[in-house]
Amino acid sequence: MKSRLKLPLLILVATLAHGQSTKSSDKPDLGKFSSQQLTACYENSQICGTNDEFGYITNELVSRLPEFSTNKLLDCFGNWRICGAADSQATGWPISDEIARRGDPHELLLRFWKEPKWEIRSGIEDVAYHFDTSEVTAFMQMVLVKRLKDGDDFYWPANYLAKKCDQVGLKELNTGRHRSKGSLQYQTTLVLFGKCHYRPAIPYLAGEALYDASLNIEGAAQESLDALYPDHPKEFATLEDVQEYYCGRAKKEGFRINCKSE
Repeated sequence: MKSRLKLPLLILVATLAHGQSTKSSDKPDLGKFSSQQLTACYENSQICGTNDEFGYITNELVSRLPEFSTNKLLDCFGNWRICGAADSQATGWPISDEIARRGDPHELLLRFWKEPKWEIRSGIEDVAYHFDTSEVTAFMQMVLVKRLKDGDDFYWPANYLAKKCDQVGLKELNTGRHRSKGSLQYQTTLVLFGKCHYRPAIPYLAGEALYDASLNIEGAAQESLDALYPDHPKEFATLEDVQEYYCGRAKKEGFRINCKSE
């Protein structure tokens, strides 16, 4: 978890008061603008009287998502400015959340296989991720089989399946190519290998993840290795001891592994 710096109370109150007064005086009334006008404001700030420095335009558009048709929301996956926000790890999934709120994704799953735009296919995957059903599970498995471009290298379908200890999903994640995800997200993936007792991941965990620059990733890798080797020592003095121990255990088990500490 990221830590937040704590300001002295007096400074914090003053800062908040200043921010509130600034917002109340500078924030334009965006409710009077149409959604089309609001999206135009991204190109011409004079239309709305704000350059969206504080996310006013985005917040206003996102608040209107329930008014959009499902087809319009799907278009937003291809052009984020229509809705004022993109689905991402940084911003969350406001579009996917709204579509998922509307219920059964069956028709969207059917559309996926005929949809020519990969951005919309990716969005449908995000919507499907919200549902824990046999139909969605089968859909995610087929996504990994067919491998139609989704712009995200199939991480979310694989992660969905891995959370169920599905071997197809775990195998996909074991490639290590999804490390491009932020460490806070990716660490939740790594612990699945231990939770699911997926031993083929040992070379990756002990030979790569334990040497990651992120302490979150190193910690998640050790958590999984601890689960995969329940007879491990109760304590290690240093990270180097952890790396050396699990490298040795992996080699004794016959895994082909190149440990960076060697």
